[in-house]
Amino acid sequence: MQHPSLPTVTEDRLTDTSRVETFSDGVMAIAITLLVLEIHLPDTNGGNLLRQLGALWPSYLAYAGSFLTVGVIWLCHHRFFDRIRRMDGLLHSGNLLLLLTVAFLPFPTTVLAHHLEDGGWNARVATAFYGVIASVQTVAWYVMWLALRRNPALFQPGHDTDYARRESRQAIVGFVLFDLIAVLGLVVPAVALVLYVIAILAYGIGYERIRARILAR
Repeated sequence: MQHPSLPTVTEDRLTDTSRVETFSDGVMAIAITLLVLEIHLPDTNGGNLLRQLGALWPSYLAYAGSFLTVGVIWLCHHRFFDRIRRMDGLLHSGNLLLLLTVAFLPFPTTVLAHHLEDGGWNARVATAFYGVIASVQTVAWYVMWLALRRNPALFQPGHDTDYARRESRQAIVGFVLFDLIAVLGLVVPAVALVLYVIAILAYGIGYERIRARILAR
């Protein structure tokens, strides 16, 4: 029999969320700052500055899309941890996978900015690559919600397994949607990018609606 003064194995493996939230905020802040480094100062050499600035439109577009992506992820991450009181190993793993995609985002942003104006196959591949990275972050969300489905004791009071199950389904829908957009990017890059922005906004709005319903109960 285990001594009553000793923690159980389950309790011993759980941690609070404060360090995870601080670390995650730091990673997202660095990633969102690095995005702007892709927008280089135009070298006019006596040329038309206005034209040179306008020629940077692929960089502006890629930056805006990635800034929006990290911003929505940060908002969703903040709301997610408002509902969590403890962390276990699986939840830590899912959060690290999410941060991996956020930290990696400046690279596909640079690829997209450099090749979008080229047109042709390179622009299509760059757009598809950008969409695939977006789909990976939905996998991270699924792992995080799966951890809560397996151990609802990690939740703050008022949330349960059914809630986590509904949210994990939304992550699956996001995975399929972003992969479809990536495939579309191999055919019509411009349309794929518009749909990508709409999907990101819808994902963020979806979280707002869910939260509003919970607070209304």
